[in-house]
Amino acid sequence: MTYITLTDTTFREAIESDQYVLVEFFAEWSGAHHIMAPGLAEMDEKYRSRVRFFRIDVDRHKEVAKQYGVQNVPTILLFKDGQAVDQIVGVVPRTFVAQKLDALLGLEALSVDC
Repeated sequence: MTYITLTDTTFREAIESDQYVLVEFFAEWSGAHHIMAPGLAEMDEKYRSRVRFFRIDVDRHKEVAKQYGVQNVPTILLFKDGQAVDQIVGVVPRTFVAQKLDALLGLEALSVDC
């Protein structure tokens, strides 16, 4: 896993970036998280210069999950300047996540091979 695990104290600082920020809300017990994690790690490498990738454990940081209305894992929230700008809930193909990122970044089909 290459993307960084956040805590209550590092979460706010992480999402305040002027870059786009992807945060996966996850739980270790979630099979769905383990399905998504390798694809997100691969995407972290591909988008590293344009998007910061993080994750936060909903069992350890319940208040953050509650603040953002996270009820299912995995949930991915995309942030810009501290504001949530998009959301993905559940297991989805990595190409779906890549298409969301490309749309936010104004890129055309950069991630077709993801």
